[in-house]
Formats: sequence, C-alpha cells, structure tokens
Amino acid sequence: MKALDDLMLSIRRMGEEDEAPSLPETPADLLLYAPCPVKLVVKDSIDAIIAQYAARGQAVTAHIPMGCTSIDPYDPIYRQPDPDKLPGLIGSIGFGDFWRREFVDNHVRAGVFEAVLPEKVNPLHVKAGLLDPRGAYTVYGVTPYVFMADTRRLGDLPLPRTWEDILHPRYKGEVVMCGDGDDMADAVVLNLYKDFGMDGLDALASNSKGLMHSSSMVKSAGSRDEDAGAIYVIPAFFAESTRQPEHIKVIWPEDGAAASPLYLLARRSEHHRLSDLASFFARGFASIESAGWFAPMDGSVPSRLPAGASLKWVGWDFIENNDVSELRDKLNVLFRSMVKKNACAS
Repeated sequence: MKALDDLMLSIRRMGEEDEAPSLPETPADLLLYAPCPVKLVVKDSIDAIIAQYAARGQAVTAHIPMGCTSIDPYDPIYRQPDPDKLPGLIGSIGFGDFWRREFVDNHVRAGVFEAVLPEKVNPLHVKAGLLDPRGAYTVYGVTPYVFMADTRRLGDLPLPRTWEDILHPRYKGEVVMCGDGDDMADAVVLNLYKDFGMDGLDALASNSKGLMHSSSMVKSAGSRDEDAGAIYVIPAFFAESTRQPEHIKVIWPEDGAAASPLYLLARRSEHHRLSDLASFFARGFASIESAGWFAPMDGSVPSRLPAGASLKWVGWDFIENNDVSELRDKLNVLFRSMVKKNACAS
C-alpha cells in the first residue's frame, strides 16, 4: 500500500497548493449536503422551518448546495479549529470530511456535538448498530446499497444472496458497481475491505464490468447495451422506486444492505436555539415519502423497506480505529485502478 499512500499524499498536497475557497465570515446556522433524490423536498422542509423562525423574529440561515459543483465555500470548514466558528448544525452524507481524523480530534472527541434522537428509534438502526455510542453523530438515515440482477442475462447462474456471493469468479465481467466521477459506493468498499481485506476488493474488481451512475443503472439493467451487466450494486432508492421488467430482480443482501450514512452533527451550545431544525433530522425526515428508501431513524413511521431487510454498518469500532475518510479515499483510488486494469485486460 506504500505506493498508494504516496499517491494520496501528493493529491492532498496539490489540493492544499490550490487556492482554497474563502469561508464565510459568519457561518450558516445549518450546513447541509443532502442526497440528490430527496434534496429538493428536504430543502422545502428546511425552508418552511426557517420561515417559522422568521415569523417569531429569529434570523436563522441555511446553506444547502443544490448543484453538483466541485467547489463550495464551505469545503475547508472541516479544518476550522474553533468550534464557535462552525455551523450550529452540520448535515452530510457518506464518509467524507467530517469523519477525517483532524476534524474528529478537534471537535468530535472534544465533546462539541451531541446526538439528536427521536422518541422511538427505527429497529433497523438499533440492530445494525447505527447509534453512535459516543453520542456525537446522529445517523438520521442511510443510503442502502443492494443488488439488482438480470435473471435473463444470468441464465443458469444463481442469484447472489450475500456480499460474499458477488465475489465469486462465476460472476466475472457481470457486475456493474455504483460509481461516477469521484463518487463511489463508499459503504460497499469499506465493508468489503473490513470483511474480506484487499482480496475481497480485488475479487469484486475482477468481476466488475465497470462503474456507472445510479440513474444510468436503472436504464442499463435488462438492456442490450454493451455496458450492461447481470448484477448491479445500486442504492435502494433507484432500485426500488423504478418499474423494471419481470426478469429484473431487486435483492436485499441477507447479510444486510451496505449502509452509507446520512448524518447530523449538532453543536451542544446551539441545541436549544436550533432545536426545531435539529428535530427535522430526528423526526421530520421520516415523514417525507421518498425518504422511506433511505431508512430514516424515526421508528414511529412505518418502514417502506421490504420485510426482512437489514443494514450492514461498518461499525463504530472500525471508525474509531481508522481515519475512515482517508481510508475510503485510498480504497476508492485503488479500486478504480483495479477495475480499469481488469477491463483493459479482458
């Protein structure tokens, strides 16, 4: 892994040499990066709450990027050493900057944040161990990654039922992995690495036909396109919310859908002032119909997920013992290179 470590170090240095965006002098009360499929409806809900604050004479602000721009004024915020200069609420997705060791050491371990919980926690969250034992991160939902299989293309091959199944060489060249641009199904990569090591990632890369954006997967599955595969590793939202022909089957892995976090970090000092906004993540998010495919943490709302569905969380011990964001970046680079190498060799 030394060559990979050197590559990642050079990438970080190049980023630091580039002119970083300037942080706003006064941070927004809420900084929120939301999943694309529910971003607009989440923003509408947040705007309505902020309007209620305004009606009471309280000025509350939010920054919710709508586009897919590569540079955002808040990109460097995780490096901010002063907790009083952080937004009161930070919401994001995946294992990005707010899991980096630098941020964790400065703020999470220092007790800056306090989790916000509903009266009843979704049993799926409890079973998967999504509640932060340290009480800092609020995992208010997850992006679950499942399998979508083309039984016609599989022919006599069995449907994969577990994550170990899709590593079997019988599926060589038939797996399409969720990934686009710099994005990757981080929960899948981290869980496979945790359970099967580099051998597991190498096996998936060997079986992978390529990487594809989630929205393209639902069009590709079952088609005659040359990029089509027999098995897609895809977010449940895209797999379950689109109508597919009968020979396309959605499979929730028996050992759990790989869970990528939707999370909130709420500063203790701002809990009272921003309680209405914080409550949206603990309770309001679950009331959004399309959010049902993101396994909201509020257990008072009936689940939309299939009976018997479970989640596969990489685990707080693993997060505690690793700079999970740094590890994710390294593994993503390595996995992409392995997929490309195997594609060129075939």
